[in-house]
Amino acid sequence: MKKVKFRKSLATNIIVIFLVFNVLSIILFTYYVSIKEESKSTEYAKKSMQEIVDEKSELIAITFDRIKTQVQLLGIWTEKLLQDNPYSEGLSSEYVLLKDGTINRKRDKSLSLMAQSNVMVPNTTKVTPELVEEINLTEELDEAFAKILKSEDITWAYIATKDNLLRCSPYRNLQDNFASDHSQIKDIFYTMANEENNPQRKPVWTPPYTDYLGTGWTMTCSQPVYDQNDQLYGVICLDLAIDNIKEKYFEGFSLGESGKVYWLNHAGNILYHTDFSNIKADQGQVYEKNIFTEGRLSSEKVKALKTALKEESGIEVFTENHNQKMMVHSQVPGTDSTLVIEINMKEFKPTSKFDLKKGLILIVIDLFLAAIFGILLYDKFSRPMKKLVNSANRISKGDYSSIQSEQETCEDTYYEISQLNQAFKTMNDSIESYTETLLDKNRQISTILDTIEGTLMIVDMDGAIKIQSKASSGICQENICRAIMQVKEEKQHFAEQIIADGEVYKNVYYPILKEDGTVDKVVISSECTTKSILLEKEMQQLEKMAGVGQLSAAIVHELKNVLALIKGAAYILDILDEQKKGQKEIATIMRAVEEAENVITTLLDFSKRDSSGGEMIHIGTLINQILLLSKKEAIGKNIDIKLDVDASCYIYSSGREALKVILQNIIINAIQAVPYDGQIEITCHQSGDKVLMRVRDNGGGIKIEPKERVFEPFMTTKETGTGIGLWITKRLVDSLEGEIAIIEPRSGETAFIITIPMNRGEKV
Repeated sequence: MKKVKFRKSLATNIIVIFLVFNVLSIILFTYYVSIKEESKSTEYAKKSMQEIVDEKSELIAITFDRIKTQVQLLGIWTEKLLQDNPYSEGLSSEYVLLKDGTINRKRDKSLSLMAQSNVMVPNTTKVTPELVEEINLTEELDEAFAKILKSEDITWAYIATKDNLLRCSPYRNLQDNFASDHSQIKDIFYTMANEENNPQRKPVWTPPYTDYLGTGWTMTCSQPVYDQNDQLYGVICLDLAIDNIKEKYFEGFSLGESGKVYWLNHAGNILYHTDFSNIKADQGQVYEKNIFTEGRLSSEKVKALKTALKEESGIEVFTENHNQKMMVHSQVPGTDSTLVIEINMKEFKPTSKFDLKKGLILIVIDLFLAAIFGILLYDKFSRPMKKLVNSANRISKGDYSSIQSEQETCEDTYYEISQLNQAFKTMNDSIESYTETLLDKNRQISTILDTIEGTLMIVDMDGAIKIQSKASSGICQENICRAIMQVKEEKQHFAEQIIADGEVYKNVYYPILKEDGTVDKVVISSECTTKSILLEKEMQQLEKMAGVGQLSAAIVHELKNVLALIKGAAYILDILDEQKKGQKEIATIMRAVEEAENVITTLLDFSKRDSSGGEMIHIGTLINQILLLSKKEAIGKNIDIKLDVDASCYIYSSGREALKVILQNIIINAIQAVPYDGQIEITCHQSGDKVLMRVRDNGGGIKIEPKERVFEPFMTTKETGTGIGLWITKRLVDSLEGEIAIIEPRSGETAFIITIPMNRGEKV
């Protein structure tokens, strides 16, 4: 019996592969999408929530630091008022004694509520000359209170003295909120700052308590004030409403249905939580609840909370009541507190799941389509292909007797096979057409190469150029030989920068590999990048100037409070020095503080950035600022700098940064050029509708001829110079519609003359 030999059918294999691939693709794709969507959603939620919590913590810290600084300054100002002590006159008529024995201040309707304060003196306090003096003295704080209320996010600014005087701003009828015999010195904002609880005399923050004036839960920053006898005079206070913190920092982002916000100190005491506003309490009652002792917390949540209070920031994941939750936390910088957000993880997971029923329906549909596909494949592919195979076999044997008729039969029956059949017949006839098409494509490629801005060439391994679009100074035979050696060794592309004829070129070398992996040819691309590099250097110099301004502003911010404290301390020393033995030293301190304040003022002005519109820029101020920043080098070389600057020289422009760079480049070049004991002369005068600036030095002159070449890029006489400073200066002067020139007044001297239009036609 003859054994039947089964042959593999391409059509059968295609159907089986099609079926298996589609079914597996449906299953795997559905599973992958489900897992990927869940993982991506969770990771995105964690990352976004951590960024939000970190940002909210930083904003809270900034708010607390600003309020702390303001209350410190108020304390210094109040102690200065106590030292001056000019208030000995009687009580103003606007202060009245009420029937219940308290003192109140009449409302001045010509002033806003914020510009006027009110007082509360309980009926237990006797009206003495000392009390009258306190009322008159504390009235001087109205203006300072108004400024702080306008600039900071606080609800009340007030002072409470040891004699139970309360002065509060903005104006409010305090008798409606306080009992007639209420004692302020027993309230938490006073007791926490007194000498017993705050011997360091620093600003202190109270825990949350219910505000007497109906604001709700409040935190107060208190600063003790001591009189000239070093006795506690009273406490300066700024109130921050918890509802304001909630509205500003906690209601601006969605936490989902289960989200909770906790603001805790490191011992677990609650400063704020989501249900805070629902808690009712009496006036002045302190909120002293601890998260670990209030309510029933699972052991998993307690563990996560304790970890959050110890670490700086992060995410803790825990399971509670079969629900996976995450706790995003971040410490509030500069405070003993941590912000914690608790969220149920299921709110960030996609709700879609794999539907088995729908999956089975898709598989059945896939099987049905596979059956139809198999029938069509056999009828339209397998049988016609057999005829074409027979035709190919006859052609290979040189038998052309019946090929034409068989091919005509295929054309009449099958469209796809007829296309292949037609290809057999027209293959030889179309060779010439294809060749012409290739030549046409070659001409198109040559045209494209000619339009490329840079240079493109192909060289063989001997360095011979096969194709070149155009000539380039950035490619020489030495570069080609070196590139061939490196490409041959590494078999991968690389790039390098070449400087030729004062220009910078970027050369990229690409290997063309043979089938065996060896390099056959090298494609070289060369592009002149001088302009982009010089623009980058120009931006770097502008950013450097901006960095100097930012650094100056940061230094000024740190020094202003210190100078204020030094000035206050010197003033106190002057008051305490009854025998006037230290007047000379105190005067020296005050002069030093004034000089430092002048330097700070100069640095603040120098740190100003370009405005969106135009502004009046004083050239003399810019010159003095640059000389201040260059003072160390000028003093080190004992340079004699002469200034002749017209005080009325202003330029209306939006290019403050450009003017800084122009003047700094010219002045710094002059300082670097002159020898020890050298001389620099800087003049600035108005010439018609323009400002004429002139910087002259005796640094030996410029050895480049002609002199105008110093404004070309990469042109320098310094060993370590880049040669782009004056090029940038020229570009910036041109951008301001000005002119710059260089002259030699006499041998060994150099002078740069800059002319900039004043643009006085526009209004500031």
